[in-house]
Formats: sequence, C-alpha cells, structure tokens
Amino acid sequence: MILFAALVAWAPAAPARSEQRCTTANATATATATSIEAIQADYPTWAGRCVRVRGLGIDSQLYADRQALTDDDTPLGEDARRSIIMLPDGKAPRLPRNRPMMVDVIGRVGSCRAAHDVVAEMSADQPNRIIMVSGYCHTSLATYIAPSAIRPVDRTRPVRLTEAEVPAERRGIVEAPVHSNKLPAMRSAAHTLFAALATRDKAAFLRLSEPDGIAPRQQKDARRKFTRLIAPRSAFAKIPAAHHPERMFVERLDAAEADPSQAIVCRCRTSDCAGKWPVVMRDADNLPDRPYVCVHANDYLLGPGRDTVIQVTAEQALDGFAEPLSYPARKD
Repeated sequence: MILFAALVAWAPAAPARSEQRCTTANATATATATSIEAIQADYPTWAGRCVRVRGLGIDSQLYADRQALTDDDTPLGEDARRSIIMLPDGKAPRLPRNRPMMVDVIGRVGSCRAAHDVVAEMSADQPNRIIMVSGYCHTSLATYIAPSAIRPVDRTRPVRLTEAEVPAERRGIVEAPVHSNKLPAMRSAAHTLFAALATRDKAAFLRLSEPDGIAPRQQKDARRKFTRLIAPRSAFAKIPAAHHPERMFVERLDAAEADPSQAIVCRCRTSDCAGKWPVVMRDADNLPDRPYVCVHANDYLLGPGRDTVIQVTAEQALDGFAEPLSYPARKD
C-alpha cells in the first residue's frame, strides 16, 4: 500500500501562539516581523511560527534583495540562505506569474526536510507501507512560508541585474565552455531558428522546436505560438542580423561540464551589447525592450532506444524585471 502524507506544518515544539490563526486581520498580534536570513539561519527557532517577512517576490520565491537572485541553488533547495519558498500548494495566495515586486508575506514557517524526516519515522513504524510526502515537498527539502497573505509594498517593477552589478563568477549564466563537442551544433541549430523566425519559415521553426512532431490536437496551439513570436510588437518581430554580437551561455552550475546538455544563444539587437547581456537565466526572457534576443537549445531524447537530437525553442515572457535606463561599465 502506498500512502501520501499530506503536507502540514511539520514543526517541532512550536510556540503555543502558533495555534492562533495566522492572517492579515490578526497579524499585528500573532505575526512576528523577521527576515529571510534569520529564518534560514535558525529554522528550529522559527518552525511553525506566524511571521511577517518583507522581500522581493517573484512567482513562488521570496528573495532578500535583487542580488539574492544570483545565489547558488541546490537541486532540492535545502541550502538557501537569502531566499525562501512561498509554498504554492492548495489555495494559498500567489503572485502574478513573472511579475517581480516588493511584498510583505504573512504566514507560517515550515520545512520540507522536516516533513521528510517525519515520513521517514512513519515508514520505520510501518515497514509494509510505502509512505511519501505529497504536494510541493514531494521533490523538495526547502524551508518555506505557507502564506496566508501576500501584500504588495511597491508594485514598481525592479530593474534587472546588470553585468556591472554582478561579478562574472557570481552570475547565474556564464560564458559557454570553449572546448565542447555538443555546443557548436547547438549554436548552429540556434542560428537556424533565428533564420526561420527572420524568414517567417514556420515549418523550419516547428522542426526545431518540436523535434518529435506535433500531435494534431496541438497544431493549432503551435501555429498560434509562431504567430505571437513574429507579431509586430514581439521581440522576434525583427531578428538581428547574423553579424551582430552574439554570446552563448550555460547555467553556472553546468559550466564545469565538458558537454552541457543545454545552452542559451543571445544575439544583440545593435552593434554593441557590452554591459547589457543577461546575467541570470530569468532575464533571457525576450521582453520587447531587452537589448538582445535569446533562444534556448537543449538535448532532446526522441524516445526509448531512439536518437538524441537538438531542440531549440524561443519563448517570450509576458512580464519580468524592468530594463535599466542606463548600463554602468562592466566589472570584468
């Protein structure tokens, strides 16, 4: 028998007041003002407590500040120091997708690691049953806030990080390795996708972005996507010429690999993008006011026993960090 343990506030020895409702209405009485760093540095002290935390919210993440976007992320989120998850399970309040803003979050502190520890104890007591954590924590060990309220403090879009603000070794995406067997083919495929968008060659675009073919029921969506990408106000309405400056990036955690399985190819809209290139993956988002356009290339397994080919996709976000009005000189 397989049992899924519903996620609750797995919190050892939480203070008695944690039994009170943690809501906006009684936040003054029950919510303790604290910081992301304080919670991450000493989870046992904050476990189960109702807190009020201010930070830069985007999607389900709350960051201490913009620079925290460049912190190393472990695969399961267990070692975060200056960011914390706003638990996206159930009917909890959420931020608009891709819309960064400063917010106050009110909610209870919990831990996916603690949930897994409890389930491990339950499994030891019931060896004939398979017990697993359900929900977000099924694949995470992160500390989180289960929000009961998310209140905007400033709806102004923060500007994105620039090369001048972030040293090369701290950037979320870095220059692709020079010596690689895979990356030249990925770059070539990216050039083919740029050309397909420039010439409005939908068939070539679909071959690269959907290498396994498109099911009949998905063809309409694929056509709509292509139409959106080449629309007059799209970032891809006018593809920069091939002689424009171009850079190929990989994620920082993949940079040590001889042959990364994915990369980003960005092309400058003008003759010079020095100091303007993206420094985190999130900003390779092709908002229309970006000074560059980017496509993503990755390995794509066609199926069991079949070949691995290159897939190249062009995505355009609907929102994101604002573009700076000026670009200071780079640090490197």
